[in-house]
Amino acid sequence: MWRPFPLLVFLAYVFYICALATVATMTDLGFLWFREFYLESSRVIQFPIECSLPWMLVDHVMESETMGLLESILMPFDIYNDAAHQALVVLKQRFLYDEIEAEVDNSFDIFVLKLCDSIFTYYKSWAASELLDPSFLFALDIGEKFSLQPMRYTALLKMTRVKLLGRTIDLRSLIAARMNKIFRDNIEFLFDRFESQDLCAIVELEKLLSILQLAHDLLSKDLTIDSFNLMFNEMQENVSLVSYSSRLASQIWTEMQNDFLPNFILCNTTQRFVRSSRVPLVPVQKPSVPYAKPNFYCGTQDLNSAYQSFARLHSGFFGMPHMYSIVRLLGSRSLPWLIRALLDHTSNKITSLEPMVTGLQEALPKSIGLLPFDGGVTGCMRIVKEHLNCWQSKTEVKVEVLHGIKEIGSVLYWMGLLDIVLREVDTVNFMQTAPWLGLIPGTDGQILQSEEAGESPVVTLFKSTTAAILSDPGCLNPKSFQTISRQAEAADLLYKANINTGSVLEYSLAFTSAALDKYCSKWSAAPKTGFIDITTSKDFYRLFSGLQIEYLEDSVQMQPSNQEMLGDSVAWGGCTIIYLLGLQLHFELFDFSHQVLNVAEVETVAPTHKNPHSIQALEGLLEAMKKARRLNSHVFSMLKARCPLEDKQACAIKQSGAPLHRIKFENTVSAFETLPQRGA
Repeated sequence: MWRPFPLLVFLAYVFYICALATVATMTDLGFLWFREFYLESSRVIQFPIECSLPWMLVDHVMESETMGLLESILMPFDIYNDAAHQALVVLKQRFLYDEIEAEVDNSFDIFVLKLCDSIFTYYKSWAASELLDPSFLFALDIGEKFSLQPMRYTALLKMTRVKLLGRTIDLRSLIAARMNKIFRDNIEFLFDRFESQDLCAIVELEKLLSILQLAHDLLSKDLTIDSFNLMFNEMQENVSLVSYSSRLASQIWTEMQNDFLPNFILCNTTQRFVRSSRVPLVPVQKPSVPYAKPNFYCGTQDLNSAYQSFARLHSGFFGMPHMYSIVRLLGSRSLPWLIRALLDHTSNKITSLEPMVTGLQEALPKSIGLLPFDGGVTGCMRIVKEHLNCWQSKTEVKVEVLHGIKEIGSVLYWMGLLDIVLREVDTVNFMQTAPWLGLIPGTDGQILQSEEAGESPVVTLFKSTTAAILSDPGCLNPKSFQTISRQAEAADLLYKANINTGSVLEYSLAFTSAALDKYCSKWSAAPKTGFIDITTSKDFYRLFSGLQIEYLEDSVQMQPSNQEMLGDSVAWGGCTIIYLLGLQLHFELFDFSHQVLNVAEVETVAPTHKNPHSIQALEGLLEAMKKARRLNSHVFSMLKARCPLEDKQACAIKQSGAPLHRIKFENTVSAFETLPQRGA
């Protein structure tokens, strides 16, 4: 039986439809876009994005950085959806929809760029504030200045379905792709910035890279992006398995060859290299410092200023902090390449010095005897000048030889600093791996195996774990656990093989000694009689002795002094060559400076019998000689400790009186070291 539709139900249905239409009409903001389009359609082809209401709202949210509005930053884009609906459904005008689509594409691209830039700045500032020295903040009591307001980017980073003009946009993937590019661009900028500075900027580079890496780690908790090591190796051009000369290593080597070795001088007391005060003969051409926004440094201007203050502390010298940075940045892959490049440079420098050294040797007198005591210091200096008067026409050659010896000494001292750092790194690695390998440190630097016989703890642990898992009948993939056990055995062999690492400094000295072997007969001629010849003048120690006393005399008289031009590297280079040639004893006996100091110690002439001006000049020269002797003794003691000669050469006398030349005998303990101690 037909029954009439209830009136109340009908009215409720009509009211529901009207309510939907009313809500849709009230929330339809498409007319806002059409009004703007109508106002500007007669003047321009496309409405400026900066004056569009949806974009103005989005831009306001990003600029204000308000936490409450940030999560709703996509809501203004619904205006474009409403406008597109009006254009296609109500007005049925395709050209209007095309205008809307073009504006949406433009505005959304700009939105993604600005959003990623804002996210990157936030995480970069967060990382920089975390790494800022707490003592610095406590001393200045300005912690609030560097505090960071938390931002709610997590919700935006999780959005994978954004509806816009009927299309579904994966905002998360767009942000991830853009962030990968920003991180790569930032690494590229930091490398470009380092290439426009000197080697002292390596500490600043490491600090900025550590900030960038921490920002990457913080962002990786909310967003899946490429690993930092992958991006770093890509920018270093060090992805290939057979590539060892990374971009950073090549730049460090280029900087050392062109600027550091020629223009930096060593201060042995502070263990630092500083730039010479003199103007370089050939100015080093470097690219200009690239420009970048503050977020490519530390995030904000305040954080940039704070970190620049720390960077300036290490910008005026090269020392241990810089060497730590080089070791951490290059790692075990590129560092050997840099070491070999520096040693090859040393070998080439010795080869280039050989003809100049030969020229200076040939100009010296055939015989140079001991300085007499009866003439005093003044007479000794006059005799030395007569011996070295033959070098007056070879001023440029002397300068080239001194600078060559200085570069050799700088490389060897640089290797010494590197050796100190690597030994500390190796010690830390040993302390971390030794318990797992069953190793314990012994006396005299020996490494002993623990008393418990058998395999190392790491192998035993994985084998027992694998056996326990395989005994379970429910084990689904036994082969994977067997593979892990075999990998533990391989790791045990690999780490044990790398425990006993060598010394970079000792290797460098051995390399330099091998490079000097071909010139040993020219620079260290064997005496004809087998005894020490006190009148020889052609050995390298005579040459270096003459260069040193002229260098010291000029350093007292000239302003700026030669000390500010050459530093202590000359002593390191010259003494190392003398030691490796086996001429240390000859140098200590017959060095002009040593002889003058010996004469000065026994000189009995009263000071009143001398010109006060000459007395002051001699006192300054004698003080410079004493400093040089102390430095030479220090270098020789270090060389004896780090590179002891395997045997000594001497001559013996037969009962018939005939000498036996080049008799070798092993090193023995000195008699002074075996004397009984007081109270023993």
